Amino acid sequence: MAISTFPRLAHCLVCMSLILVSMATLAAEKSSKEPKASPEASKTIKTVNGVAISQEQLTHFMQNLQAQGQPVGPDAEKMVLNELIARELVAADARKKKLDALPEVKAQVKLMQQQVLVDAWFADYFKKNPIKEEDVRNEYNRQLESTKSGRNANEYNVSQILLGSEQEALEVSKRLESNESFERLAQDKSLDKASAVQGGKLGWLLPSMIVKPLDDIVISLKKGSVSNPIQTNLGWHILKVEDIRKFKAASFDDAKNNVIKGLVDAKRKVLVEELAKTAVIK
Repeated sequence: MAISTFPRLAHCLVCMSLILVSMATLAAEKSSKEPKASPEASKTIKTVNGVAISQEQLTHFMQNLQAQGQPVGPDAEKMVLNELIARELVAADARKKKLDALPEVKAQVKLMQQQVLVDAWFADYFKKNPIKEEDVRNEYNRQLESTKSGRNANEYNVSQILLGSEQEALEVSKRLESNESFERLAQDKSLDKASAVQGGKLGWLLPSMIVKPLDDIVISLKKGSVSNPIQTNLGWHILKVEDIRKFKAASFDDAKNNVIKGLVDAKRKVLVEELAKTAVIK
């Protein structure tokens, strides 16, 4: 699947959601420009039954909020500190009640520990190997060139109904032929719940964002047309092209963040594949 680096990204037809770059990885891109933590970072600012809460914990929590677009300031800092105190109180009582020994809790803790290490590993890589401005601009120009003519000259406002079997797909197709609402059937029948709640709407897509053979089907449809059922490894798709328009690319400045995310995601995939080559996986 090729990921568009321009605005108006939507659910691709092979995935239930877009791939997102973790906050830790994105933060790594800026970390090389930031000074190293000072001794002040490890300073204890509160203790809860003898357990220290450090300035570093508070700062990290605040940075996460900021990365999510939340406002930060003195009021937010007080709220976060109260949250850290509350967490320690509850966590301590949970340990006292041996909840940390429950199998399901151990499994969740292990997953969380893995995620922290995964984020740290990628953050370390991108700190040492930052995405270069030249690479971002080259990728933008490459994608821009691909939209000037041919398959990506137009973009398509696509909806879909995803079904589990051919029989179900044929039944829904017949109901559509009888003028039943595509939107209502998507809400009631589609296995892609993310788009189903929106009546099957996937949004505006370039053909390069859609896996084969669905990309060819979308291109062949006229505005308002509905496809016959098409099978992929996910199930049976019924597609509708709501509208078609000439693709208008965003400026480099507007597209830059999405370009970076696409490059980071592609590199993450390559790095994992390289690790897998030397691993023993049974």
